Amino acid sequence: LINLEKDIRRYDSASGSLWSILIRGLYSHPSLAGVVYYRFGQVLFTSQGRRGSALLRLLYKALYPLVRLYSGVELSPQADIRPGLCILHFGPTIIHPKTQAGDNLTVLHGVTIGTDRHGTPSFGHAVSIGTGATIIGKITIGDNARIGAGAVVNRSVPANCTAVGVPARIIDRYDNEHP
Repeated sequence: LINLEKDIRRYDSASGSLWSILIRGLYSHPSLAGVVYYRFGQVLFTSQGRRGSALLRLLYKALYPLVRLYSGVELSPQADIRPGLCILHFGPTIIHPKTQAGDNLTVLHGVTIGTDRHGTPSFGHAVSIGTGATIIGKITIGDNARIGAGAVVNRSVPANCTAVGVPARIIDRYDNEHP
């Protein structure tokens, strides 16, 4: 559950213990409930040997619709997302089960990450996705890339770039020192 600790600290890294951040976060960021539930699901369903008992897995599946309703996040434990996942704001956020993402993925509300007939997107480290963006297909979003609000991305975005528009186009290339 080290991944979960890194996820929770992305919501409020400056104050208090992990538990105080979690308790405040579940109230002020309902989407955090979806992230926490996702990490528990990973332990139950995707660990070697499936550590979770059949009863716990059944309970997880039974409660999933309620967590999805409260958090506004549809996120299967099959998705492979590294530590530091931060989904900000309540909203219909959908992440396809075959999604792969590096450390510190930031997703705002209303985002759809989906598949087409070719496959599912993969994301590098420190990617930020703006409100209402749609990212579909077997594409790669590079490290430190930013996807603008409302963008529809169906082509790969190189590292250190910003993509906006419908369909998305690259508007900015920057180095790590660029804000």
